[in-house]
Amino acid sequence: LLVAGSLDQARLTFRPLREWMGDEDFRWVDSANRVGVTRRACLTRIRVIACNGKTGMGIVGVPLVVCDEPGAWEINGGQLVWDALTTAQGKPDSPLKIVIVGTLAPMATGEGHWWYDLVKAGTTGSVHVTRLQGARDRWDSWPVIRKANPLTAISPEFRAKLLAERDAGRKDTRLKARFLSYRLNVPTGDEADVLLTVDDWEKVVARPVPPRDGVPIIGADLASNRAWMAAVAMWQNGRMEARGMAPGIPALDDQERRDRVPSGTYQRLADAGLLHVADGRHIPTADQYVDMVVRELGWPAAAICDRFRVAELHDAGLHVVEPRVVRWSEATEDIRALRRISRDGPLSCDEVSRPLVAASLARAMVKNDDAGNVRLIKRGSNNTARDDIAAALTLVAGAYARRTTEKREPESERRVGLVNP
Repeated sequence: LLVAGSLDQARLTFRPLREWMGDEDFRWVDSANRVGVTRRACLTRIRVIACNGKTGMGIVGVPLVVCDEPGAWEINGGQLVWDALTTAQGKPDSPLKIVIVGTLAPMATGEGHWWYDLVKAGTTGSVHVTRLQGARDRWDSWPVIRKANPLTAISPEFRAKLLAERDAGRKDTRLKARFLSYRLNVPTGDEADVLLTVDDWEKVVARPVPPRDGVPIIGADLASNRAWMAAVAMWQNGRMEARGMAPGIPALDDQERRDRVPSGTYQRLADAGLLHVADGRHIPTADQYVDMVVRELGWPAAAICDRFRVAELHDAGLHVVEPRVVRWSEATEDIRALRRISRDGPLSCDEVSRPLVAASLARAMVKNDDAGNVRLIKRGSNNTARDDIAAALTLVAGAYARRTTEKREPESERRVGLVNP
């Protein structure tokens, strides 16, 4: 079985096969809806299917599947087909082996994305993954590019194409991101799709982290349904810390399977004290959330949250709350502020919080409209992308930017922060 993003894409891989085998003793099918070949003598066949969850279901008795460019499969279809293939491997006495060929796509930004996790795991059991990957810190070095692209040794045209793309990437970070993903197999993303680029995040973690100084402001993202509660604190000197709170029901390992993340991912965050668990509850309460914020991050000067959740924080004792209307315009202001203080400073992340923030940023996707506005979006309708920390980070970054640009009010008119009882 040959699986590709589309039948047209599959034909590019299938065409050389026909040239090698010829027409003798083979029956070829190449129509608008079907592509394949059968050997008449023994009825052994190669069948081609497009990246479609329905066509991938019910695979029985197939010894070998070749997946062509899974990184370019559409997000939903790719996940469904991959689930269908791995399910077929688990059937009794299944001989199925899977061979992966192809590259990463810019959407595969980090852990939690099915294709990123597949490539990172490499060859395991009956799944064979061959990966030629370049070094991120020497991405524009020709020896690095050549090693990840062996075709350059026999194709002057391809060599010239790569050099042109490399030169363009040196001038444009979006083109650099695509070059890293498609040519060097290094996961990344551009600002059209992701909240923060890998380059901007690396600038954040490379900065010296100042100590806690003064009283922080908090970006608060409160849970609903299966989501987590998230709190991101930011001090005036740019220091940032994050904490999350997950439901106790279902258990963390069940949440990992539901969200399709590597086993142990959430438990490691809990063991590190970054992720708290609301034992016995499907949805954490506002009281539990406020208790975590005060205990872990200190009493905030203000908490910024969605305007619909203000009453819950008030009832839980967090009285200084700034409601935020999360419309296109406000979301755009906050996202641009986050990108600005990430790229140019002073945003820095304490070492303890980095795994939690990085995992959430890898799942955070944005959508752009025709007017140039941008906002966070959820992946699918089941809310399995744990981007809650990223949402809280966006809120606090916008509030931080507004505070640094506002004129100082007289001391008598300045609002008083939350009083510690």
